[in-house]
Amino acid sequence: MITRRGQLFSYSILLVFTVFAVFPFLSTTLVAFNPPDATVGGLAIPQAWSLGSFITAWSDPDAGIGRSLFNSMFLATVVVGASVLLSILTGYAFGTMKFRGKSTLFYFFLIGMIVPYEATIIPLYYEFRVLKLTDTYWSMILPDIGGSLAFGTFWMTSFFRSFPRELIDAARTDGASSWQILWRVIVPTAAAPIFALATILFIWTWNNLLLAIVMISNPKLQMAPAALNYFVGRQFGINYQVTCAAAIMVALPVIFVYYVLQRRYGADVLAGSLKG
Repeated sequence: MITRRGQLFSYSILLVFTVFAVFPFLSTTLVAFNPPDATVGGLAIPQAWSLGSFITAWSDPDAGIGRSLFNSMFLATVVVGASVLLSILTGYAFGTMKFRGKSTLFYFFLIGMIVPYEATIIPLYYEFRVLKLTDTYWSMILPDIGGSLAFGTFWMTSFFRSFPRELIDAARTDGASSWQILWRVIVPTAAAPIFALATILFIWTWNNLLLAIVMISNPKLQMAPAALNYFVGRQFGINYQVTCAAAIMVALPVIFVYYVLQRRYGADVLAGSLKG
């Protein structure tokens, strides 16, 4: 039984970590709402709230924030959709089926979680340059799907292994095929792990700055993190208001997607517990 003192200590620790997590976002937001020509520093509460920094960041033709946000959203949608679908299929195979070389192949997939992602960038660049895929969406889509599949396979395999075997056997006894068992029996109950996986993969894909810088040099195809890098390191490096405004715009899609998927994930978990 947890004592009142133990609860107070736990809440104090959580409060400290909450402050450390919220303060950078709060400070960035307050700075962004200052006028572009204001002098700011630290927790700069605006004397006059202004959207000027957001307008300046959005309208800069070299940064192309609007275009880069569309590129990143398109990339994340394709990568997450394909990765989740492939992860469901591989997880279903490894989690419920028996076939020769199953364990060896599963550990082969897990190598993708062990090898540092940065170690593959240079070989990928030269390989894609030979294939003439650099400066295309494919130079981002294919590596991101490949990098996500290892974790996605591990994630979904863990779920499929914990799924009640009796329900699978009952469905097979009723004449359902493996394909029908997957999509009509298992997947409808797997919303929580699927949405959690989609949230993780979306954040990973959106924040993949290194791959975007190496593979994409065409300004029309640059991703949101690369556009933000322009504000940090070039024209607006000393204009904190515009830089913070750009950071807020790049972060907002991630916050929105996380909020929506997290709510759906929580609703599915709650529904499952009430049914149980």
